[in-house]
Amino acid sequence: MNTNLKFNDINTIPALTWNWLKMNRTSFEVNTQEQTDYIPQIKTFGNVSVIDNGKSIFSSPTSNENENKVVIKFDFENGKTTSFTQEITAKENSELTVIMDYTSVKNAAGFSTIKTNLVAMPYSKIHLVKVQLLGSDFTQIDDTQCFVEDNAFIDVTQIELGGGKVYAQVKCKLSGFNSKFNSNTAYIATNNQILDMNYVVEHIGQKTDTKMHVKGVVGEKALKTYRGTIDFKNGCSGATGDEQEETLLLSPFAVNKSIPIILCDEEDVSGTHGATLGRLSADELFYMQSRGISEKEAQKMMSRAKIVSTANLIPDNKIIEEITKFIDE
Repeated sequence: MNTNLKFNDINTIPALTWNWLKMNRTSFEVNTQEQTDYIPQIKTFGNVSVIDNGKSIFSSPTSNENENKVVIKFDFENGKTTSFTQEITAKENSELTVIMDYTSVKNAAGFSTIKTNLVAMPYSKIHLVKVQLLGSDFTQIDDTQCFVEDNAFIDVTQIELGGGKVYAQVKCKLSGFNSKFNSNTAYIATNNQILDMNYVVEHIGQKTDTKMHVKGVVGEKALKTYRGTIDFKNGCSGATGDEQEETLLLSPFAVNKSIPIILCDEEDVSGTHGATLGRLSADELFYMQSRGISEKEAQKMMSRAKIVSTANLIPDNKIIEEITKFIDE
């Protein structure tokens, strides 16, 4: 039985701007089949334990960080609607790496919602990796919520390459003293893809720190939207935050929307942001063409470089090979 679902408030920014910019939030409709819960196959290593049919992951203190790695493979079926929730907690003084790999057949259609909740307890570290290599007609909502306690650190590496319509959100609350959040995101949006991203970090504790880096390529008739907000709450004295975005446009028909935001309700803080948007320059093209590289190959090389530089942060060679293969194809 098919159902038409409406989503009216996806990826909403915390401080609304003018409605005519159409950046405050997004909405869409999707025609779906009957929803089913998706339980992936989960591997465990060392002191990492997986309970509740794969819906919760807990780490324990360990002296060998290589023992605390979990790889979750999501192999979505063509035409199916799936929903999944992941709870991930790093206990005090522990480290945990979780790699979530979203794949399907090349031209797959379907709809999925992924909800990931991260909790980093005092003096712990979580490295979350999300790699999205879905089919060209797939629609996905991917929501990540982070909670960071005293002297803890959450690091998010996100690769967005596939799908037809992808709505990705990462929200983080730095509630603990000296808590930190870092994110590195890379993407390619091409054909008629819609990629809509929303990153929000709330600084609540003192001496908290945020670093967000986004880089990618928008080509053909794709639409890409990026919202990045650093929110300094009252009481977060000594907090620092920086967000940077690099976008390469490869088509006059591609649409890029970016809105970096810094909100401040505390005096003793430091926040910076920057965004770079451009095309391959005439000098760059001339240099490459003089060495026998066509414009199309030059664009491919530059696109690949942006993704690989972020993909190399992933501590798994097989996943990196999947990413490079997907780009090449």
